[in-house]
Amino acid sequence: MNKKPNSRSRRQQIQKVLWITLWLNFLVAALKLGYGHLTDTLSMIADGYHSLLDGSSNVIGLIAISFATKPADHDHPYGHRKAEAIASMFISGMLILACYEIASSAYERFFYQKIPEVNIGSFAIMFLSMFINYTVSHYEHKKGHELHSQILTSDSAHTRSDVYASLAVIIALVGSYFRLAWLDILAASGIAVLVGYSGYKIISESLNTLMDHIQIDPEQIKNIAMQVSGVKDAHHVRSRGHSTSIFIDLNIHVDANINLDKAHNITHQVIEKIKKEIPEVVDVVVHTEPATKDHI
Repeated sequence: MNKKPNSRSRRQQIQKVLWITLWLNFLVAALKLGYGHLTDTLSMIADGYHSLLDGSSNVIGLIAISFATKPADHDHPYGHRKAEAIASMFISGMLILACYEIASSAYERFFYQKIPEVNIGSFAIMFLSMFINYTVSHYEHKKGHELHSQILTSDSAHTRSDVYASLAVIIALVGSYFRLAWLDILAASGIAVLVGYSGYKIISESLNTLMDHIQIDPEQIKNIAMQVSGVKDAHHVRSRGHSTSIFIDLNIHVDANINLDKAHNITHQVIEKIKKEIPEVVDVVVHTEPATKDHI
């Protein structure tokens, strides 16, 4: 079984992922914006701004992770990991802003339809962008789950939306090649909707984390605890955190006549059982009580 990285190692690994994706996102953004303005392709320019925001979100992530990976202290006994959720909210805000800017440009272009210049370079840049974005998104998503990082998982979703946006641009380029200016406007509008939806998903997930939304069905946790020999009942089961970093607390009942050492051992078995069955769980707090006749 792979050991979870310590706080310092985790921070360094997340920062490494963010730095790699930052430079790749800025490279893709520069290619799209530069060539988009050169050929006056609205959909490519819109997608370029989308990629630029991907890079900007990496910068926010790098700043946030410096706080989020700080160890628990007297004032923050549960650590500082919610800083990642707060940073994700900023990322989603940038997505909503991008949605507005793209939609505004598409609205203006609607009144003076202009055929953008389409050539082999346009297609080459977009296919290269799709490949880079797909690779980056897959890499971030994988590392996000390995390192239990909300910043990486939310940013991977952000980057993944660029793949579909680039596909829409390619469709628009095909349309423009056949003198269908409206396809460029339609693609830009579609990207705006895609960007807005990505922002909504990130906001929803971040709010769930910040408001301690339930992460696991209490019955599932109770059933796992009841599998441990000596546990008579389990109740008051609660879970919170993020889907890749879950905190659980619950009460269990054990035989009132057993000694303290045995009760302590059962408690630890419950903790280890839950962590084994649900790898995303990072901490379990168990309150052990003597069973009454109703639990025997």
